[in-house]
Amino acid sequence: MNLPPLFSRLRQSRRSSLTVFGITLAALVIAAVWFLSARSALAEAYARLGERNQALAEAQVREQEAQLRVDYAGSSRELLGMVQANGLQPEAWGERLINLRQSQMGREDIAAVLGAVTRSGDRMFGAEAFELSVTHPDEGLFDAPVVSDRAPAPLQLTLRGAILFRTGATDAAPLPAGVAP
Repeated sequence: MNLPPLFSRLRQSRRSSLTVFGITLAALVIAAVWFLSARSALAEAYARLGERNQALAEAQVREQEAQLRVDYAGSSRELLGMVQANGLQPEAWGERLINLRQSQMGREDIAAVLGAVTRSGDRMFGAEAFELSVTHPDEGLFDAPVVSDRAPAPLQLTLRGAILFRTGATDAAPLPAGVAP
């Protein structure tokens, strides 16, 4: 057997193998560096996408709020037109708050209070709370008490709200009783 040519071939084969290994290792290192930079670029892109989506959602909310403001402004203009057409100018009306909490009164007094808050051409009442009840179990709210040796029990009234009344003349005719403007 001829050993020197064999060693020479092995040496060349070893050099070739090492060269191929070195080139492969360098390609692998380059691919790893490229992969790491691509992965960080992808993470940054996702972060930017999240920021953009959040900005888009906030812009959509602001757009909806602006649209609601436009709708409210249109409704307000329409309502002001109806108010002026019906003679409800704010400068021609006064307001008083009524707050009766579980007040006990006779039937005649309650009838007078309810008559005072009844709608007419010169006044309107907006109730926030209204409750009328009997204080004696034998009497009815809508039935007149039977005349007996005792006086009728008072009724209990809770009435809270604002009454609007005319303080000046308006261009429009007075409000018809019982008709909403």
